[in-house]
Amino acid sequence: MSNASPPEGVALFIDRDAWSTKLDLALRAAEIPFVAHRDLFAHDTPDVTWLAEAGRRGWLVLTRDQNIRRRPDELKALRDAGVLLFALTSGNLSAQETADLVISSWPKMVRIAGTTNRPAIYSITRGGDVRRIER
Repeated sequence: MSNASPPEGVALFIDRDAWSTKLDLALRAAEIPFVAHRDLFAHDTPDVTWLAEAGRRGWLVLTRDQNIRRRPDELKALRDAGVLLFALTSGNLSAQETADLVISSWPKMVRIAGTTNRPAIYSITRGGDVRRIER
């Protein structure tokens, strides 16, 4: 289980569709503060609910769900809560590939968090490029 109350500063919220045991272990080993969806919310908690909480707490959000920005109610919740979201664009990464990608992308995510007005949506490509896709 992740630390549900990460230290002050930047922390990563892992959406249920991005979490894996390998990612959990890799984040712990890299000492990246994170909160897993499963630690705070039921599996079927609506996205609008956890998006609001992630925004309230200032967490960076990691998801595989490319459609959050296409669903009007979820996009509104993201915007209203001031969420900074990072969406993995390759849905066919293994758990280990996902863990490696997130660890290697973390410094870019932190840098973006310090220089970007929220809300914003970024993509993380299989090759490690982090690009803004929506304000």
